Amino acid sequence: MKITIPFFSIALLLFPQVGSAEQDEWEAVTQISTHIGRMTATLSTEDDLPKGDLGFEPFQLADDMFKRDDVVFLMRHGPTDWSKLDIYDVAPDDCENQRIMTLDGQGQMARMGQILANNDIIPSQIVVSEWCRNQQTLDSLMRGFSVVDPKIAEDMPVEVDSEANLLLSLQGASSVERLRERISDWDGNENRSGPLMIISHYTNIEELTQFRVFEGEVLVIDPKRDNRVIGYFRMDSAGPDVGHFGDALESPLLEGNEAFNMIERYYQAVGTQDLETLRTLLTDGWVARGTSDGQEEQSLENFLDDVKDVTSGLTERNFTVEDIYITDDVVTVIGEITGRHTGDIYGISGTGNHVSFGAIAVHKLEGGRISESWQISDRVGLIQQISQ
Repeated sequence: MKITIPFFSIALLLFPQVGSAEQDEWEAVTQISTHIGRMTATLSTEDDLPKGDLGFEPFQLADDMFKRDDVVFLMRHGPTDWSKLDIYDVAPDDCENQRIMTLDGQGQMARMGQILANNDIIPSQIVVSEWCRNQQTLDSLMRGFSVVDPKIAEDMPVEVDSEANLLLSLQGASSVERLRERISDWDGNENRSGPLMIISHYTNIEELTQFRVFEGEVLVIDPKRDNRVIGYFRMDSAGPDVGHFGDALESPLLEGNEAFNMIERYYQAVGTQDLETLRTLLTDGWVARGTSDGQEEQSLENFLDDVKDVTSGLTERNFTVEDIYITDDVVTVIGEITGRHTGDIYGISGTGNHVSFGAIAVHKLEGGRISESWQISDRVGLIQQISQ
């Protein structure tokens, strides 16, 4: 079955982009498509935090989502171990007998805290459920805040509220009405800047918003618009869990989205020459075909050398995807590369010409990784544009 994903003018960062004036305000924020953004944190001396970016959308509402003090961050607790379920009538603070966060999940939530603090997105106060997995989420976020500035965590007002407890469990919240009122009444904190953050549970959030959220995902709610969800953000490691997304995990569409995410990460890693990331996306025997004249197959290193030969002579580089086709284990990407010719390409010195040329790639997937890639660009068209 072929699935066409109709994304229009999607910039996948085959090459680094030049940001707009609005983007320049946040040096760590990059728009990678017409909707999705990425936030990154600067490297720190704490090397046990996992790698990963924070994604958010829509990019067009970034100011409303992150620069207003009167919005609410409604967050589901971080990733948990679904091999251990809550026992019947477990107490919220009985961590031995309920599902708790994984070590990797705690690391990802710490990374989220670091990225938020690094981008100066700091809640004015945090309200959290009594449940252990929510308390662990809070602790992890605080750890990430502290990587940037220990005073952020030290000064953070925190309230443990049973009204944020797991909805309809025997020792949980009986309804979401008190939580709904709290969100509706939020108009910022006159003593501190930043939004209100509430760390609750899937069931509560779905009841409040009708949104299904991944573990660690945050919905941004605008009380001034009748508690409308105006966007969301989550780590790029976030995904569906077996407890609430069993139907989606069997969906071919989700598999298509996973394939898209893999391809997206591939192009970003190629553009930045990120060998470490590429080796996690590619099989050990991965080869590139069609990328170089006279060579039937290329290794990863040789392929990246060829890419660098072209990209070093182009500035304002961008790759816009025009269409994606997914059929079984093959993903086909059709797009256009644009840029300005400012350096040597194929022996031709920089002309300052703006160039655009087509590209097509076919990627074969095996076991969740890319095993082969056929990649062809319109070299003749490029040479004609830089020879004028």
